[in-house]
Amino acid sequence: MTSIKNELTGSWKLLSYIEISTDGADSFFPLGNTPNGLLIYSADGYMSVQINGSDEKQETLLEDSAKYADINYRNFLVFSGTYYTDNVQATVVHDVITSVTPSLVGKTVERDVTFEADILYLKSTRPIFSHGKMVNSYMTWQRVEKFELTQRKERAVKLRNSKVKIG
Repeated sequence: MTSIKNELTGSWKLLSYIEISTDGADSFFPLGNTPNGLLIYSADGYMSVQINGSDEKQETLLEDSAKYADINYRNFLVFSGTYYTDNVQATVVHDVITSVTPSLVGKTVERDVTFEADILYLKSTRPIFSHGKMVNSYMTWQRVEKFELTQRKERAVKLRNSKVKIG
């Protein structure tokens, strides 16, 4: 049996991020319908996640630093630190060292972990406070293939397609 840590190690791109209210209200996408994100788990126990929202508003961020600061908190989820896994509970616990959200620094962020092929599902283990309500967060990630592996696959396809069939 493979450990959760072994399965987590590597880089992941965000496919979706949704929050579901505990009071039965409609679910919502706190960082827009198409956020971009990268999650990295290193073998030595460090992690980093960076997600930027897909706010379609046309804003010139550099013109107003106060507006820029507000947008950082509203449209970004960024933190890094150490992590450990619990194979019995199927969880990952992140100990936050740095974050764009000061209130996260020094806290732990715990997620239920589920895998399906190259897809990683992370769910909050208990409700969290977000946008004025208690919610459960759900993130779906896809493993990012190593660049060299992608290149080898492309070369193999080209070679296979260029072979001449006789007969």
